Amino acid sequence: PPVLRSGASAGDTVAYAGDLGLAGLGLALLFRESAEPDGKAHSRGLRELRAQRPGALQAQLAPSPPIELGPVAADAGATAMMDVSDGLSLDAARLAEASGVTIAFERELLECGFGAQHGEQVPVAAMLTGGEDHGLLATFSGGEALPRGFVAIGRVVDRRGDETRVLLDGHPFQPRGWDPYGVLPPGA
Repeated sequence: PPVLRSGASAGDTVAYAGDLGLAGLGLALLFRESAEPDGKAHSRGLRELRAQRPGALQAQLAPSPPIELGPVAADAGATAMMDVSDGLSLDAARLAEASGVTIAFERELLECGFGAQHGEQVPVAAMLTGGEDHGLLATFSGGEALPRGFVAIGRVVDRRGDETRVLLDGHPFQPRGWDPYGVLPPGA
């Protein structure tokens, strides 16, 4: 049966599989180095940019989603799961809303798991708000071993009275990312 985004419970481990924050870095590089001020693309310097920053550009231009890990997570007992393409914090807020919980990310876990990827240093802000990573966000019962390919990045906690959906190191974090509908979940 499918694993829905509505099954997360307090005490679950929050885990992620795939690249995180790289695609957003790649897009920012392309706009800064290979686009006119009005956003119109050009190819001047693109070859050099690809040689200097291959990890970020590859993540943006030819992502490699970990699709095969979806069934692995389901078989391992994932309680909730969804793809992340609009930004980790924004998609986590959606999962939190559907499950009636709060997602508590830990900076140290994010940095240890995803601070260095494919030769790139990725800041936590890029991990939380960059889009187009095409990864998988999943929750697993606390204490269970995570399946291959998934890295712990936080935990699920009871919904706070102020309707906060996402925390970073215990503090409310305003979800941001690419929102194709222009609508955040209530309270996000």
